Amino acid sequence: MDSNSVVRRPEPFIRKYVLILMTLAGVAGIACFIVVTVLPSPEGPLFKDPLRSFITGLGVLAIAYPIAVVGRAIQRKSAGSPYFEGAFIAGTINLAALICAGAGLACVGFGLYDLVLWFLNRP
Repeated sequence: MDSNSVVRRPEPFIRKYVLILMTLAGVAGIACFIVVTVLPSPEGPLFKDPLRSFITGLGVLAIAYPIAVVGRAIQRKSAGSPYFEGAFIAGTINLAALICAGAGLACVGFGLYDLVLWFLNRP
């Protein structure tokens, strides 16, 4: 082995700092869902509680991040494969992450909308 050749270690499937971020996102999502269940029930319908909707949206967005990271990692891992199963599984996982992110953004948006309406209708 001459001095010009460099031996490179293969990159890990998911890096350590990404695992830490995924764990933090999962813990944040679980904490948001626990806070939502502990909150007292509103006197009106649940859909008109802006704080509950906003926290639920943050929890769903926090759960969507690890799903997206896993889908992207599987997509990168199976990119060179001639078979379609890896790409299909990655696409399905990415679709689930997209749906979770859309639902989370909708919850956050409705929570902010209800909060704005609540501030505008205050006497």
